[in-house]
Amino acid sequence: MNVRNCSDIGVNAQYIIKRLLANQNLLKLLYYTDKDPLSHEDLSEEQIQNEVFEKLVKIVPRVGPKETAHSIIAVRIARARGLATNNEFKNVNISVEIFVPMTQWVIKDTNLRPFAIMGEIQKSLNGKKIEGLGKMVGGDFDLNFLTEEISAYEQTFVLTSYD
Repeated sequence: MNVRNCSDIGVNAQYIIKRLLANQNLLKLLYYTDKDPLSHEDLSEEQIQNEVFEKLVKIVPRVGPKETAHSIIAVRIARARGLATNNEFKNVNISVEIFVPMTQWVIKDTNLRPFAIMGEIQKSLNGKKIEGLGKMVGGDFDLNFLTEEISAYEQTFVLTSYD
């Protein structure tokens, strides 16, 4: 089954990034590397644009060699499939990859940083309508890999989009 129109996938991805960038708790967990990241003040619009967007929250899913101790998330449009029952709709699988340095796992909270990040991503995306294009559901995750330096998780969502 073919996807009828792929042109709206990029639009959906940009709405998802906007929703993630609007979550200040998520941004604090990514930006601040100390053990109490949620105690800091909210990031300014300038900080979000200059220091977070495409550096810590990526729409282009390219993550290079680790240069800092910051955690990073990258949104990846993993797959789109038309629905056999109604060709006006398609399911778009969206993966959010979460990279957390091993030195940053423990935070001043009852949680651990990677799971706190995934919880904030889930709050931002699960059950949310993306600008009338469809509703996102999900939040399941898998461990992609662990090294001595970094952990990598993948959290998945499905957006049912309509033409």
